[in-house]
Amino acid sequence: MPTVTPPSAPSAPSGGPRSEGELSDDRRVAGLLFRLDLHRRLAEHRSPLGTADGRLLWLLSDGRPRTLREVAEALRLEQSTVNRQVNGALAAGLLRRFTTPGRSARLLEPTEEGLARFEEATGQALGAYADGLAVLGADAGAFLDQLERFADAYGDAVREA
Repeated sequence: MPTVTPPSAPSAPSGGPRSEGELSDDRRVAGLLFRLDLHRRLAEHRSPLGTADGRLLWLLSDGRPRTLREVAEALRLEQSTVNRQVNGALAAGLLRRFTTPGRSARLLEPTEEGLARFEEATGQALGAYADGLAVLGADAGAFLDQLERFADAYGDAVREA
């Protein structure tokens, strides 16, 4: 009697047949990205900065003050969301708001404490990435090139869908 493959079973990728129980490449990528996301969430949880504060400080760490509207546009978030996040960062002493002559909108920039906490959090995150890349040794550059190609192609596919 022929066996029927259930719909949830992995299909063989174009690269050839897979042995029983082995995932197709697309499912393997999905699983690896899920695992990576779990690790990223743990890193965010252990970070000295919250996710919203980290995003704000990342954007503003280039030394260019911005208005609330510019921050919302750059982060692709609703202005009300950014306003709430900025108010939290202001209260925590991570950002400062100021005015300049000739501009009606107030500007935002990181405080010294905000920059110090950003550098600490960034160093922690980059150290973990460096540890992961170190395992690859001489293959790290090729991995990054491939990852960049994958991220670009995935982005194209998502935008076209």
